[in-house]
Amino acid sequence: PWSAAMPRPTEQELLENQAELLAEAGSDSCDDFSQRSAQRVSSRVLAGAAVLAAVGCAGILLMGRTSSEDELDVAPNVDFTDYFDLTGMGTKKCYKNKTYFVELSGQFALPHGMETKLSSAYECQQRCAQTYLCEHFSFWLHGGCLLTSYSAYPRLYDGPDTNGVISGPRECKEINDGPTEVLASALNIPPFVAREAEGCNSLHDEFELAWRAQGETFFDDWQFINKSETRGAEWYLNKTEAFYQGAVTASKAGAIVRVGEQVHPFKRRSIMLHSAQAWRPDAGFIVVMKYKHVPYGPGIWPAFWLLNSDVKWPNGGELDVLEYANDDTAKVTFHTDSNCSLNVKKLKECAAKMNDLNPKMITSCYTNYSGNDLGCMPPQVRKTGEWFSKNPGAIALVWDASGITSFHIPEAEIPSDLESDTPKPNTWKDSWRMAFMPFDEKSCVDIAKPQEIVLNIALCGDWAGNTWWNCMECRATGFVPNYCIPGHVTEPATDCCTIYMS
Repeated sequence: PWSAAMPRPTEQELLENQAELLAEAGSDSCDDFSQRSAQRVSSRVLAGAAVLAAVGCAGILLMGRTSSEDELDVAPNVDFTDYFDLTGMGTKKCYKNKTYFVELSGQFALPHGMETKLSSAYECQQRCAQTYLCEHFSFWLHGGCLLTSYSAYPRLYDGPDTNGVISGPRECKEINDGPTEVLASALNIPPFVAREAEGCNSLHDEFELAWRAQGETFFDDWQFINKSETRGAEWYLNKTEAFYQGAVTASKAGAIVRVGEQVHPFKRRSIMLHSAQAWRPDAGFIVVMKYKHVPYGPGIWPAFWLLNSDVKWPNGGELDVLEYANDDTAKVTFHTDSNCSLNVKKLKECAAKMNDLNPKMITSCYTNYSGNDLGCMPPQVRKTGEWFSKNPGAIALVWDASGITSFHIPEAEIPSDLESDTPKPNTWKDSWRMAFMPFDEKSCVDIAKPQEIVLNIALCGDWAGNTWWNCMECRATGFVPNYCIPGHVTEPATDCCTIYMS
């Protein structure tokens, strides 16, 4: 999912409802959260249940504060009532002071994770480890232990000093920094040469599973990227911090990626993931993300996309699979530095089989933003983030030498060939097709290198920030002139979107 907003409870509600939290259990170091994923903007969440991709005939299916006061050690049989803040105790970055978990429903515990009285946070964690669906625990000063599920999100406790709370995962583990890169080199490979496929199909009838990320191991093969280049309000976390801060979680139920608390002036914690592998589009592949929820709303700019990072952008090609900002609709677009054009005749023939098309079309894929060259965008079905969130299913992208096809498959209609990891996209329904982008054989040469898969949630910045004034939902927040300046992304202290997000 990327998920829905909920009101912040009052302090009185917090104290009255302490008896409702759920969590995960274990021992050692919570750093091995590398099996969970989550992302949240305030109270909005993105999560991919699985990501799938297929390559040629061997496809892929992919589908604040950190001081000693905030970190707690796994300390068996410690009575936290007298020494509740654990100041000075050793830590493995597993437990956290003054943080508790809340379910997306607003409840403070699973229905079967209601409050029990225990003597220590360690005992509370042990209870979580033995409780069905528990992924996080919250242990309160009075001894109350509350358990929450994988989709619960962390919240800072800012109540009176007469109360306090310690929280953590169901199991403290040690996580590695990330996978070893096995990217296909962009050098010494044949250049991409377009060739036409029969009808409105792709060149390959069948694919086989080559890679998968899902469930508890969802994050094992992703790289956590820290660098942001969109002048936004996001502060991308490394893998260790992402798990520790609860910005990502993964369990058998799925993976979640969230935006978290404000960490610097005008910056909130967020996540950018790059696959440690890359695949050749000229050879052909499918990438599929199965999702339950995606984030949307003012200032939010989530993206599921592909790019090559070996060469200067956009020389290696970039494909936006699912990307939108604010209340704008998503657009499938392709960017390259080559003078590649779409096959307009074929594009129009195949677009006639699609329903609810937005007719806007850009046929040149050459991209140079300073010259207002935005890349190619075919007529396509364009929906808002809210629509995608309310219509869960699978986003599938087929890319080979003939062109690019995007599908949205409703959750209830996912075909058996995809479920069995042997997708046959040439047999899929036309009603699932969102965009079709056939390449012109003569002009589309050397347009893309091996592609990495990217998932991230940006905030404000070059798209969501610059288009703030065009977004009615954004204006409705009240962050408008004369209080702030819309689109002033180079000056975050005065930018409407950044101030709102902060």
